[in-house]
This record gives sequence, C-alpha cells and structure tokens, in this order.
Amino acid sequence: MQLPESHSSMDSSSNSSDSLAGNSLGEPHDGVSVSADESSPILIDENPKELTATGGGGVVIKRLGESVKYTAVFAVMLFALYLVRVKNQKMGITWSDVQNSIATVSYGSIAIAVAITIANFFVLTGYDLIAVRYLKKHLALHRVMSGAIIGYALSNILGWLFGGTAVRYRLYSKWGFSMVEIVAFISILSMTFWLGMFLLAGLAFVAFPVHLPEEYADELILSPKAWGWIFLAVVGLYLMASAFLRKPIHWNEYRFSLPPLRLSTMQLLVSAGDFVLASLVLYVLLPTSVRGPEAINFSTVLVSYLAAMIVVVILHVPGGIGVLEATILHLMPSHAVVEVTAALVLYRVIYYLIPGAFAGLLFLYIELTTPKEPPK
Repeated sequence: MQLPESHSSMDSSSNSSDSLAGNSLGEPHDGVSVSADESSPILIDENPKELTATGGGGVVIKRLGESVKYTAVFAVMLFALYLVRVKNQKMGITWSDVQNSIATVSYGSIAIAVAITIANFFVLTGYDLIAVRYLKKHLALHRVMSGAIIGYALSNILGWLFGGTAVRYRLYSKWGFSMVEIVAFISILSMTFWLGMFLLAGLAFVAFPVHLPEEYADELILSPKAWGWIFLAVVGLYLMASAFLRKPIHWNEYRFSLPPLRLSTMQLLVSAGDFVLASLVLYVLLPTSVRGPEAINFSTVLVSYLAAMIVVVILHVPGGIGVLEATILHLMPSHAVVEVTAALVLYRVIYYLIPGAFAGLLFLYIELTTPKEPPK
C-alpha cells in the first residue's frame, strides 16, 4: 500500500492547497479540489512570481528549510531503526534467531504472499482510475495501470516525498495532464487513502477481536469500539455529503466539488481492498506457530498495519524504513517478536523490493520510449 501512495502509500497531499489554488496557478480547474504536498515538484523555486516575492534570500532560506526537513526525516528513520534494534536486544533476539524463524515459513506461504502482492497492485490501479474519472480525463487503461504501479511501488521504496509525487508528476505531465490537474489528481489519491483507512479501522474495532498490548489499549482514551464507531461515522458523513452536496463548495477564494456517490463508494472499496491485501501479505508470512484465532489473528495484524501506515504518512519517512517495523513490533504481542520480525523482513522483500525493482525498470522504459504530449 499507497500512501497515498505505499501504502505508505497514500500521503496527506491536501496539506498545502493554500499555496497553489487561486494563486500562482490561477483558479481551480473545472471545480476540482486543488492541493498538493509541500514537497511536490510542482512547487518549484523557479516560479517567477515566487522569486519576485521572496527574493534571492528567500529562495536560499527555502532551500535551507528543505535540507533541514530531509535531514530530520533521515534522523527519524535512523532513530526508528535504533528502536527496533534496542527492542530486539532487550528481548535477547539475534539475527540468527530471525533467520531460523524465516526458515520456518513455508514456500507455500511465500507463494501465497507473492500472489496477494500481485493482486494488490491491480487493486492499486483503482486509485488512479478514480482520479482520472473524477477529472473527466481520457487516458488508456495501460497508462493508468503503469502510473499506479510505478507510483506506488517507488513510493514504497523512496517515500511519497521522493517517489510517489515526483514520479506521478513526471508521468502524467508527459501524458498531457496540466499542473493543476496533477495537483487535483494527487488530492483525490490522498482522500481515497484516508477513506479506506477510516472504514477498515472502524470495522476492525467494532466487529472483530483486536488483541493489542494492554499499555496501548489503556492510552486510547476511549474504548476501541467507541473509536470504531467514530471512524465509521466519518465515512458515513462523507458518503452523505457526496450524495447530497452536489454544488461546488466555496471556501474563501477556493472552490472544490466532492466526487459523486458512485465514485465515493469506489474510493472506499479500492482503499479498503488495498489495506486488506497489504496486511494479508504480512499475515500469511507469519510462521504458523504464532498465527491463528487464538494467537495473532488477522484483525490484530490489520489494525497494527493501519497504525503503522498512519505514522509513516505523518513522518514522511522514505519507505517507512524503521518506522513501519517499530510501530508493528510495538503493537504485536511481545512473545512473538522473533516471528513478527522475520515476517517483516520477508514482507520488505516481497511487497517492497521486488515490485520497486520492476517499477524502476518500467519507469525507465516509459521515459525512453514515450514522447511528452501537450496538455489537453
């Protein structure tokens, strides 16, 4: 998964819409929501208006701020990896223990994990297909699939800041999308990501047994079931708004329209399916000795994975390296640390590295063989 893109996919790209809509890019296009991540390549220092407003010193300060941000992200990644190492050392876990646990995972489980990963990347195509339909653009299905696979696979490796947004901007601008349309496109991806997150977290807390460590359950303030109903209420309100608020919504100088109910329903199904499949890959990679209704059940893995994705999205750590592992290990039962660590290692290879290598080759092929088309 994306935030998002990966799942990591799928990032909060709507955070900085104020810096684009109605300013240097003009009015929003066709009433669509306009927003983008602050690190999107759309926000370039070479913008004449920006240079005029900030001056050379402003550009230097902005570049310095970006350097500090990337340094902070790298520091968070290292700190997360350090936490994973400290936890394993406290539990007396060595790399040989993890290797032995990996050896207990059957080839059948690995084959199932690979098959689920392939299926998940087909589901990920739905994110981009929804955005294309919302913008009422015409794009061949093979291009939509290529954009989704490349965007999410590279986002899983490089993070949304370095992979997902930059790659999508490059691909969709080459395929005739304007800058404003790409910004709106990324906004829809982000909205779809969070809808699925809320739906699945709500269903997991309300309808399924979730076995979280007691120290985390005590810090939820409300009971898990109460949080579940809150998440489901948010999803319900969004669907109602999509059904009844069909006129463009105006806020200050900005204007945006919600997707129609049919597309909103597709958003829920695609994002929820994405998270279910991504967490299922991790679940089937757990050794059978710790997997099952009375041990680590699927709903516990799902909630742990959703929580990890939220942390990864907030921190913008490339590929969630260290952060994904630290969050999941802290939320899983402590008696299965070795087995969960082994599953995470296999998960990194099957769900991240192999698709990332394929996506990189596909991106190079498109770069070398596809000429840039003018905006339509």
